[in-house]
Amino acid sequence: MLTTLATAAPYWHGSGFPFFVFPAFFFLAFLVVFLVFGVFRRGSWRALSDARSVLADRFARGEIGAEEYRARRSELSRK
Repeated sequence: MLTTLATAAPYWHGSGFPFFVFPAFFFLAFLVVFLVFGVFRRGSWRALSDARSVLADRFARGEIGAEEYRARRSELSRK
């Protein structure tokens, strides 16, 4: 038994370091960075939505005409 262990010992891959930790760590780090930048960018999306709603309200009240509404909406869509 001892001789079998001595001959197999250099090639025995027992419970070593769990290498799945590296991909899991990088995946979690990427996810955190993605979520943080997503939260920061959400403010600009909200501002664009607010601008469209203000434009729609002005059009509904009759302050601007249909052509001006379409022109300004298309300008907002490009940004």
